[in-house]
Amino acid sequence: MVAAKTPRSTQRARVLDVYRGRGRQNSNLWLGYSVKRNQDLLFHSDRSFVHWLAFLESDPSVVGFYPISQDLSGALEVGPECAMVVDKSKHQLEVHIVAAAARKIETIQTDSGLATVREISYDELRARSRLAIHWLKAINYAGMLRYKNVNPLMNQLALALLHRHSGTLEDLVEDLAGHDRATVFGAVVRAAIHGRLDLDLSSNGLCGASHWTNRMSRGE
Repeated sequence: MVAAKTPRSTQRARVLDVYRGRGRQNSNLWLGYSVKRNQDLLFHSDRSFVHWLAFLESDPSVVGFYPISQDLSGALEVGPECAMVVDKSKHQLEVHIVAAAARKIETIQTDSGLATVREISYDELRARSRLAIHWLKAINYAGMLRYKNVNPLMNQLALALLHRHSGTLEDLVEDLAGHDRATVFGAVVRAAIHGRLDLDLSSNGLCGASHWTNRMSRGE
């Protein structure tokens, strides 16, 4: 039996159909939900997708990000899909460039102010590709809560984090016993993405044994 399509899945399918018609390959086109931007994002290459997962969405020090302007694209001699303006905590601003060859530019002026240029090589992306896959699964849990009122749940989670300071996801599943396991997982991932805790997915994908540490209790 074929499952009924939701409006959201139909919309995504239409986006993919449009790009197939332009000669783009499925293997090089990714559609992902960003918790930080609360919207679907389209990525035109595997490299830009890994960059988003491993260097932007999952980095708790990254507050927000957006594509570079056409002027910046020309100045840096890089396509807009290969670079991002990144707002970091403590009012720091970076421009990420994903490229094979170094441009040796240390700073550049953006619409938001002077930014430090961080060049990310293909080798760095490859080194974090496994981590990116782990985070892709985790972000899918967070996406399940996209259209729900999560404020009461996040408040309960905040209290649990202060009580334990660190632990495993299984600990938080027990603390939030009134919620199903997938919902707790999604809430923890959202908290990690927004910088409230560090979630260690370096060795394995998201599971009950995944370890976390409360950043807020460390004064970060």
